[in-house]
Amino acid sequence: MEFQNIIVSTKDFVTTITLNRPPMNSVNLGIREEFFLAVQNIEESKETRAVIITGAGDKGFSAGMDVSDIANIAKGPNGNEIMNAISRSKKPYIAAINGHALGGGCETAIACHFRIMTDNPKAFIGLPEVNLGITPGWGGIQRLPRLLGKSKALDMILFSKRLTPAEALACGLVDKVVPAADLMAEANALAQALTKRPPLAVAAVLEGMSVGLDKGFDEGLKLDQAWSARLGASKDAVEGMTAFLQKREPNFTGE
Repeated sequence: MEFQNIIVSTKDFVTTITLNRPPMNSVNLGIREEFFLAVQNIEESKETRAVIITGAGDKGFSAGMDVSDIANIAKGPNGNEIMNAISRSKKPYIAAINGHALGGGCETAIACHFRIMTDNPKAFIGLPEVNLGITPGWGGIQRLPRLLGKSKALDMILFSKRLTPAEALACGLVDKVVPAADLMAEANALAQALTKRPPLAVAAVLEGMSVGLDKGFDEGLKLDQAWSARLGASKDAVEGMTAFLQKREPNFTGE
């Protein structure tokens, strides 16, 4: 499908979604509609085992909601629908943060399962909405304390702090900081490593962890047990055991 506001490409089981409204890649109705559709398509695709989200250009990953498009705020998919679809996906998402990730851009990054950020000292990540008398609306209030703990998340949100890459790394908001020139290579290396893992087992871990965090330990454990029974009867489990005994690399197919 031809998109106007995002770029989607797939190679070697890795799909890259590029938010394409430079320089800041702010989110308008067009991005929300296309982004949500792309995420839905990816979830059903056997050609995708890992996903990278990044922004066009070198200035902004995403500055969040486009205030000039406020008239369309109630149209199309809500930002929460998109963030929930990413965070609850059975496929791992990597945020390749190439510039500012503010507001909804930060919320997009923290909805992903992994975050790699440019070392550009002019790039900032944060949730500055309280400065405007509003609050993060796409799950940031819920997801940030899960990453940083309650007090650090409160400090960051209530005081609208914008963190440098080094500060984001130090507090655990991002997993890795790399030179700008190496960002996509690092993200692709991680994505490729993830594609080599057994897809069904990866899906089981991602879904079980998500449900456990959202609905509680017992619900998560119940799902883990259901997945365990399914995996035990899978072709991937047979392949994994056979490859181990034959001392070779396994070839997982997701079956």
